Amino acid sequence: MTEDQLDTYSDVRLRYKKGDLIIKEGDYGISIYKIVTGKVTVYAEAEDLEIPLGTLGPGEVIGEMIFLDQNIERRSASARALENTEVESWHPGMLAKEYERMPPILKIIADQALVRLIRMNRLIPQLVKREAQKKSKPKLRPAHMEQRRHYRKEVRLRASCRPAGTAIGRGLSGEIKDVSLGGVGMEIRLPSVGKFPYKAQDEFIINTVLPNGKDLELRAKILSIKKSGAPGKLFLGMCFNDLSDIATRELGFFLMPA
Repeated sequence: MTEDQLDTYSDVRLRYKKGDLIIKEGDYGISIYKIVTGKVTVYAEAEDLEIPLGTLGPGEVIGEMIFLDQNIERRSASARALENTEVESWHPGMLAKEYERMPPILKIIADQALVRLIRMNRLIPQLVKREAQKKSKPKLRPAHMEQRRHYRKEVRLRASCRPAGTAIGRGLSGEIKDVSLGGVGMEIRLPSVGKFPYKAQDEFIINTVLPNGKDLELRAKILSIKKSGAPGKLFLGMCFNDLSDIATRELGFFLMPA
């Protein structure tokens, strides 16, 4: 159908000011509107959210879902004027005969496109709402992780550590004596020459292997430095920084009661 043919079906012209509601989602209505001048936003509503579905301008049509899908009785979306807008209001009966004259194949194509559009219009609000809920909901650790956060387990795990930012292989060797989801207690061998050059708050990368064979890399900073009972060794109390999800999971499973 050409633009000139569509104009012959015009029923009445309506004018809306900027911000005026043209169609309200959920309301009953059968009129179809062709935008003559201005701009209109079409949006869906999900609780307190307005989810934009598109912005339409002159020559484009709103409210056509009522006509195309005979199963729809209520408006599936809202439409509001973004600026002073004039529309032509059509009664669907004016278009029904033209629709029936369409070749069957064009009707099939139109029906398939309509089904996809309806499905998408229903899906978009659900996805936007779900994403908004994710952003507003604080990220909580699983309860079993929180219960184990301060649980400290005595272990004997060979480990190496190096100052953050240095190359692999240039570090200290030792043994992790205890571990929790908050940090580790690690006994290290002192360098053979010179004093221990590090202090509290210095950051280290710790590498170890859990009894189940899982390699673990942890970033931690020194909280305390004490003499160990063994000669030539120090005991470092360290807390984790930026514990990754993988490290949290592996360490959490390791800390589970046997």
